[in-house]
Amino acid sequence: MRLVAMTMMAAVLCSVVAACGGQDQYDTIEGMREKFKLTAPTPQAFLVCHEHGCTERSKVTLSDQQWAQVRTMFQPRPRDAADERARMAQAVGLLERLVAPQAGTAKDVGGTFEGIGRSGQLDCEDEAANTTQYLIMMKNDGLLAYHTPIGRRWRGFFIHGWPHTTAVVSEKGSDTLWAVDSWFEDNGVPAHVLPLATWQGGWTPAGKSGQR
Repeated sequence: MRLVAMTMMAAVLCSVVAACGGQDQYDTIEGMREKFKLTAPTPQAFLVCHEHGCTERSKVTLSDQQWAQVRTMFQPRPRDAADERARMAQAVGLLERLVAPQAGTAKDVGGTFEGIGRSGQLDCEDEAANTTQYLIMMKNDGLLAYHTPIGRRWRGFFIHGWPHTTAVVSEKGSDTLWAVDSWFEDNGVPAHVLPLATWQGGWTPAGKSGQR
């Protein structure tokens, strides 16, 4: 069992290093779709990645009532970009809870190694892909007035902690990039949204480490 766990851990690292090793086509939304075999998402039909590196994809359908819950999080309309980022973080957590029964991801725990070998576990590639899908659906439904999802970014191997990747949005007007990172927390907890430059410098939530 120990050998199996070590082998899986190595596989996870290889998967993430591939994402974090340098600029490649998979930092764009189109590139992510190609790599992970994802389709353009709508609330009525989209794919949720899990089992590390999007090796498993579950088709999910949200009812009108479920998607209405997401819309409600943006009512009344956000006052400004900062307010919208706060709503965005909450909406990502809500969507994780809504998709979990169909995707089997309800028991996903924050980080990668603590849940390794557990069915329904997500690594940071899964999280970045899923969060990007959620953000695209929000944008396409007119819920995001101040931000545009652009794909994912990464931080390097051991230079600023362990390799890691995250979904990213661009703030309109300023072109500031913001990391939308749902990897550190258990399923359904709001995502962390912070300046990408801060995230790339090795940021982790208080009390947590970058290799969880």
